[in-house]
Amino acid sequence: MQLGQMQCLIVEDMDALRKIMAEQLRQLGFGQVLQADCGRQALDVLQRHQIELLLLDWSMPDGDGQELLENLRQQEKWRELPIILVTANAHRGLVDAALKYGVSDIIAKPFNSKTLQARVLQALTRRHKRAKSVPTLPIASNAAVTPMSEPSSAMNVVLVVDDMPDNLAFMAGLLNDEYKVLFAKDGKAALKICQSTTPPDAVLLDVMMPEMDGHQVLQALRSEPKSAQIPVIFVSALGEVEHHLQGLRGGAIDYLNKPVQPEILKLKLANVLAQMQRQRTLEQECDEMQRLARLKDSADGIMSHDLKNPLVTISALAQKLAQDKSCPKDWLPKINLVDELALQSINTVNLTSDILRIEAGQYALDAEWFSVHEMLKQLLQAAQVNFHSKQLVAYLLPDEDPNSQFDVIGDPKLCHPMLFNLIKNAFEAARAKTKVAISLMRQEGEVLIAIENTGVVPVDIREQFWEKYVTQGKSEGLGIGTYAARLFARAQKGEANLVVDDTKLLTRVEIRLPAAIDAIVAEE
Repeated sequence: MQLGQMQCLIVEDMDALRKIMAEQLRQLGFGQVLQADCGRQALDVLQRHQIELLLLDWSMPDGDGQELLENLRQQEKWRELPIILVTANAHRGLVDAALKYGVSDIIAKPFNSKTLQARVLQALTRRHKRAKSVPTLPIASNAAVTPMSEPSSAMNVVLVVDDMPDNLAFMAGLLNDEYKVLFAKDGKAALKICQSTTPPDAVLLDVMMPEMDGHQVLQALRSEPKSAQIPVIFVSALGEVEHHLQGLRGGAIDYLNKPVQPEILKLKLANVLAQMQRQRTLEQECDEMQRLARLKDSADGIMSHDLKNPLVTISALAQKLAQDKSCPKDWLPKINLVDELALQSINTVNLTSDILRIEAGQYALDAEWFSVHEMLKQLLQAAQVNFHSKQLVAYLLPDEDPNSQFDVIGDPKLCHPMLFNLIKNAFEAARAKTKVAISLMRQEGEVLIAIENTGVVPVDIREQFWEKYVTQGKSEGLGIGTYAARLFARAQKGEANLVVDDTKLLTRVEIRLPAAIDAIVAEE
């Protein structure tokens, strides 16, 4: 495996991340690292180059990642291509897709260069090993018979244990076309094979044998971790009920009498092996889910500490510079811009962290009473400053809330980013010199927050408006603001709705949250 002669392709729509990954793979030693920002471009590169590893962003706009993966696995020349999925949103559905399409690995964003390089090497090493011929399984020195033909490496391995050569020969003729069959003439040889580094997938075990009978062999198998889970089927001339019960109590999967009916034996063996394969698949899925959960925790820690803390420091320093009387006045616009960008980045970090916690089921609502009217007033004032160049008429109705009738029961740490993003979206979407109206109403134990702007949401994205990664008209948009808004509303026992008036050319986003006063009355 010579990396210097290999070509790798990175498919990622975020330009900065794609370039960073490319540089990390060049440092690893790849001869050529090609790049594409969408599925269509990736297919073009794959047609023109001999790509030996693909790193694919799963969550690109318009579902490009999944569509490309499906396309590749349907074509013979790319069916075995090692593919590593890169995603910021690891979930059970993604693991299912990975298993379905034979993905080599899943890397959760954000990640560092060591993680990327290690996982790439693992994927290539596994492919390299599969390409090699499978070596013959080691057989104990006192095993008497070897396989009668060279089976496919995909075959299950079955060990037949019997002290009678005629019985071994019969089993060989019966099973050798469908399985890789190993043989042992006594219990010691069987234990040596089962406790080796390459144990069989199933054991067909005789009961009456010299030195160690079948029950003793089974007891020894079950007492060792290496062989404890190997399924055992007894095949014996002892047909009494007590012998059957003794074998099943000892941990055998089944008990067949000699002479065996060939079709019954083959069906029972096939069923046992299929059940074991299903169990292994479930264990692998469980392990993968646990690994992804750990990666999510790690990503949350990176966002909360490694990203957020420097941004908070940048914002604080910018504010300090802006207040310094010795600071030149012509610097102030740039300093304020730095502060604004830092605060926007902090909001994105908080947003992503909260989304991860809710999606992972790690969020528990600790509801408190607070004024959503006051929060809206502050957010509206900030938006008017940030979008002053559009000359929008923006207002909040009612403009005051002296009786606290619009107080809600919820989580202000979720409410703030939820409303911040929806108001920001409204200001961005509204045409210059038009209006943005925010209104509050009480309806059946809820506070209804309505944010209305001129302009309408395009018809083709209305049904997916609240879904993740849906955006239009924003070159830098991530498409998670509205997704997070509904997620956060529901986490607070509320709801989010979209209303579009094509006649009046207006878009209204509605958020419903439990009214504080009504919630207290209901508890009493």
